[in-house]
Amino acid sequence: MQDAATSDNSCEYCDVDAPAADLLVVAQLCEKVIDTFFEESSNTVAVIHFRRTPAGNDLQTTISELTGIPQGAVNVVVEHLSNLWYDEGSGQSRYGDDDPWFVLKQSMAEPLGYSWREMEESLRSEVRYFNPKALALLDMIFGEITNDRDKEGRSVVLEAGPGTSLKTLYRGRVFQNEGALLSALRWPERFLGSPAVGLGAAGRMNGQGQPAFYGATHPEICIAEVRPPVGSRIALAAFEVIRPLRLLDLRRLATVELRQDASLFDPDTLLAAQRRDFLRTLGDRLSAPVVPEQQDRDYLVTQAVADYLAAHATLNIDGIIYPSAQSRIPDEPPAGDNVVLFRKACDVSSSDGDDNTAEISLWEYEEEGPGRWFRPSIHFISRDTSWHGQREVHSALSLMRDSIVIHDISAVRYCSKPHTVEGVASLNDRHYG
Repeated sequence: MQDAATSDNSCEYCDVDAPAADLLVVAQLCEKVIDTFFEESSNTVAVIHFRRTPAGNDLQTTISELTGIPQGAVNVVVEHLSNLWYDEGSGQSRYGDDDPWFVLKQSMAEPLGYSWREMEESLRSEVRYFNPKALALLDMIFGEITNDRDKEGRSVVLEAGPGTSLKTLYRGRVFQNEGALLSALRWPERFLGSPAVGLGAAGRMNGQGQPAFYGATHPEICIAEVRPPVGSRIALAAFEVIRPLRLLDLRRLATVELRQDASLFDPDTLLAAQRRDFLRTLGDRLSAPVVPEQQDRDYLVTQAVADYLAAHATLNIDGIIYPSAQSRIPDEPPAGDNVVLFRKACDVSSSDGDDNTAEISLWEYEEEGPGRWFRPSIHFISRDTSWHGQREVHSALSLMRDSIVIHDISAVRYCSKPHTVEGVASLNDRHYG
């Protein structure tokens, strides 16, 4: 609004010798801001029929808070708005005869939401790689992500690793036969860590054969995420984060705010507000549950986002931390979160080379008799560390060798929400005219 003020005019409502603007121009600017960022709160059933006090503020207070101008000037702006909103043809005002009240719009995310849905369709049906439509939208959404702050002023990029609160990640792997479990435990750094290039299956944030480390901040999350069948076993281990990592925190996106100096009169604030409201929905979009039959289809978008973040030249994002869809129980606080580390940050130390790192025994046998007990033990072999491969030099994780636990899956429990099917009748019970 300061752009409307000139030194040719002097203010009639204050004693300050400063540039001033015509109040009709101020009213026109306020009209545009109200149309863009606010919605009427006084035209509801609760207000009209039950005489409830509207949410938000009346027009006088809204203009006062928007502009900060003296009350006498506010009165003039309100009068101008009444004239601007009056339609001579119909003889009616846009907001009726009563004094309207206004609240900020709950969400302005829909323009970007529409573009996101267009991007999804384009990735699925047109071009998956080098998709210009997707790249343009991802640039708009994530290009300035390192400058975003949540309502507490924290960056949406979380620091992990030495000296931070996030120094340990947990990872589990399902085994449906004893031989596979035995083979994996002989080299747990390689087979409990991220898969080698070309071996891994596609996941929420990685394509087929593209390495990624899927872990969690709590062991229980790992068990839920791998969806083990009854009768299988899970080998679960903790990994220490041994170098600094930067994780995009989808949890903090839910409360991202505009910059403190953002003005609703600045044309750039409209796009910033739309982006803010869209970012608040992004965590749910990227971490929503996906059933196995839809994985190939629904993972296209999340994989594109991960590729964009991992390859961006200046963002320097190593991974994403996001809520677990599999362990989310209604009305209960989450036990922890998922973490995915991209290729550049998923290597585990001692996972290079050609040799096993441990000797394994799964059973303890009765000295004289057929009895045996499942009692896994592991003895690590000393290795020559004078040679370090490329993965070793750039490792971000180190297996905490004393943390390995084998879980026997004896039962699975589901949380469900039942919906009664109503109006069901036998065909024989129907009557036809």
